[in-house]
Order: sequence, then C-alpha cells, then structure tokens
Amino acid sequence: MPQKSLVVARVGGVMSAVVLGSLLSAAPQAAAADVTCSTNVYKRTFYKNTSFSGSPVKTDCDSAISESWSGKPASGVPSDNFGVRWSVTRDFGSGGPFTFAASATDGIRVYLDGVRKINLWKNTGNTARSKSANVTVPSGKHTIRVDYVNWSGAAKVKYTYKPRTTAAHDKTKPLAPTGVKTAYNTKSRKTKVSWSANKEMDLASYVLYRRPVGSSTWTKVTTTTARSHTDPLVNPDDRTPYYYEVRAKDKAGNTSTGSKDTIVRPLPVVTSLTGTYAKATGKVTLKWPLNTEPHFAHYTVLSKDLVDGAWEWVPLGTTKGNTWTTGPVTADGETRHYRVLVTNAGGTTTYNPRWLDATATNELWLDIPDGIAPAYAPDLALSTCAGGVRATATDYTPAPIRDFTGLEIERRTAGTDTWSVVLHQGYDPRLGYATATVCDAPLAGGHTYEYRARTYDGAGNHSPSSDIRAVTVPVG
Repeated sequence: MPQKSLVVARVGGVMSAVVLGSLLSAAPQAAAADVTCSTNVYKRTFYKNTSFSGSPVKTDCDSAISESWSGKPASGVPSDNFGVRWSVTRDFGSGGPFTFAASATDGIRVYLDGVRKINLWKNTGNTARSKSANVTVPSGKHTIRVDYVNWSGAAKVKYTYKPRTTAAHDKTKPLAPTGVKTAYNTKSRKTKVSWSANKEMDLASYVLYRRPVGSSTWTKVTTTTARSHTDPLVNPDDRTPYYYEVRAKDKAGNTSTGSKDTIVRPLPVVTSLTGTYAKATGKVTLKWPLNTEPHFAHYTVLSKDLVDGAWEWVPLGTTKGNTWTTGPVTADGETRHYRVLVTNAGGTTTYNPRWLDATATNELWLDIPDGIAPAYAPDLALSTCAGGVRATATDYTPAPIRDFTGLEIERRTAGTDTWSVVLHQGYDPRLGYATATVCDAPLAGGHTYEYRARTYDGAGNHSPSSDIRAVTVPVG
C-alpha cells in the first residue's frame, strides 16, 4: 500500500502542513461569531496574516485603539506577521473639522468611508512613528476603519479622532436639538422642558428660550449641559400659552438654529368645533378634537339660550369625550350658538365671556333648518279669462309679520286625486296685501276643475290650503 505524501510549506513566515490524500485533512479557520458592539464602540478583528485575508481568528469590541503587545495579541494569533482591523460607524452630527492622529510600530492605515486619510506602512521594528491629518467630516453617519499590521518586534498602535474646537477652524453650526417635550404642572404652574441628546462631539451647552404665543421676542431661560430644565416662570393665570425652543452651542462658539417650537398650553384649548342638525330627531351633534394633554380634566358644553328675557350661556353638561348630542331643538330657521370650555387638572376653566365671538375656535354658530310652515291659508277667488279660468290668491297679513315668500295655486280635474301647480310666484311687496293671479288656459270644455291656494316660505314649507273651489268650463 503506497504511503501518503506530506508536504510542508512556509506561508508568510509561518509553517503550515498540508496533508495530501485521505490520511489527514486540515480544518479551515473557523469564522468568528459575529459581534454587535455598543454605539460608537469599535468592532475589532484579529487575523493571523498581514493581508487581512480569510476568516478572522477573533472578533470583539474595543472602546479605544491604544495597544502595546509584546507577544501574541490573542489566542491563535502569532506574535509576528498578524493584522488587526478596527471599524466603527457613528453619527457625527453636523460634522466639521476633525483631527485624526495615529501612532504605530510597523504599518497603520486610517480610512474615512473607504478613503485613506493616514498611511504609515513600513516595517519599523520596535520604533513607533506618528502622523496626524486634519479631516473635514460631512454631517451624518460615517465609518472609520483602522488597519494595523505587525511584521516583527513590538506591536504598538494608537489612534484617536477628535473635533477641532477653535473658532479659527470650526465654522460649522451644530444641529438643532430634537425630541423637545414639555410637561406642565398645574400646582406649581411651571413648565419642565426636556430634549434628546445632541449628536455633536464638540457640544458645549444647550440654551433654552421661551416666548409668549403672539410675540416674536424670545427670552433666554437658561444655559445648561443637562437635557432638561424646569422654567422658574410661574404662569400668571394658568391660561397664558408659551412657545419653547432649545439651541445647541459648540466649543467653538457656534450656535445652532432653534429646535421645532413646542407650545405649552397650561389650559388646553378646543381648536375647532363643528356640528350637525338631524331633521329626523331634531337634535344637534357637536364634535371637536380630543385633547391629549396630561393636565386635561374635562369639557363643559354650553348653548346660548334666552333666560328670563336675556340671552345667557347655559351649561348643557360635562364630558371627557369629544362629542355631545343635545336634546331636540326646534327647527325654527334660526342660528343656534354653542361653546365648549376646557377645565384642567388644577381646576382652571377656559375664559367664558357673555358675548358671542365669531372668531373663537371653541364656538359654533349653527344654522338650524326652518321647519315651521306659514300659519294661515290665503283666500282664493275664481273668474273667467280668455279660454280658461282666472285664479287669484290673496293674503292680507300685514307685511312686517308675514312668514311666507310667495303664493301657490294648484288645480285638478274633479273626481281625481292628482293636483298640478299652475302658479308658484312671489308677490309685489309694494302692495298692502300679498297677491298673485294666473289665467289657466286652455282647458277642455264641459269639464269641472277644482282649485286651491297656499303660501310657502324660503325653506319650502307650505301653509294649509285654502278651501277648494270648483268651476265648470262651458263647451265651445
């Protein structure tokens, strides 16, 4: 039986055995388990070669690149001819000028988003070399990668990156703070403002501002390195709303634009009020946006009603919901007025003036349909006209108290049930009485026709009909 061949080769200064045939087989390098590192912490991978080829021997996390290895840097990695790679992706905020500083024995290369910024790639034995580079980092997220190789001797490597914070170099404004939230305390009548951490690496402080709603003037509340602050201002009446915004300031003295203005309403408001009238039930349904402020307590719904000869705002009830249905309302064609007030957890309620305010967002002027018909029937007179019957409707109600806009005359053939409109017309308001007339022709001779009259209003309501009057048209 022939013997298997054993071949020994030197690769990169390291002896490795390759067994030919089926006697022995070398296991490939096991891929290191994937590692997830914390935010802004480097992922570090070790290679047992200087070309960073194959699977890494080890993968872990490293908070800083600052090493001095006198022997093997990790189990399974040789003392010489090894490579280590660090990489981190982080948010640089607004970016700006940075200094990349590297020091190493043998080879070190530094990359930003794959673009080489530092290149020291030579076997120096135990002697370390240093180099720095001024780099402008764009805003947002970017990846730094550091490649280090040790060919022989001591293995020392160090790398740092930091912003240039002098006003002469840094002209980049920080990003505006985000995530601004407010919390109003109804007992102390003070507002606490909080916000998210800024992404800037050269942040010096935050500046909190306030202004009353309706004013364009900002007042500085405080400068702080914290991410929350309670405004010492005591709201004078629990009703004055304020805007707050936060600005970031860096170590070079650059100040960001303001955060999105955040409004604080110590007393929540009803921003809109709508309503509908249901003819079937005669009820009004009111709707408004539901308040979500933690200091909201309840709503009070009111209507403007006549009380003892005077118009007053009358409470209909309270609710924590955002709808309300009234009792039946007379369909009188008038305008009804409704208002919704808010009460906060401290017991303060929306200011409620006695007068109407057409511009108030919490007030609704709702036109109710006219369901009241004219009260009386007009008189009806019949006579002849050329080829037919003249019908005249007249109402003697004085002009100031008339509740109709026109007169209508209908006709049918005697013995039938179907009425036809032969006149639907307004009247001459200059006359002392309301009247309208029509010559209803041609009509068939020898037939008897019946007529009736009634008045109508602008909503289409009709009065009772007059007495029915009949006339027979002669033949020929």
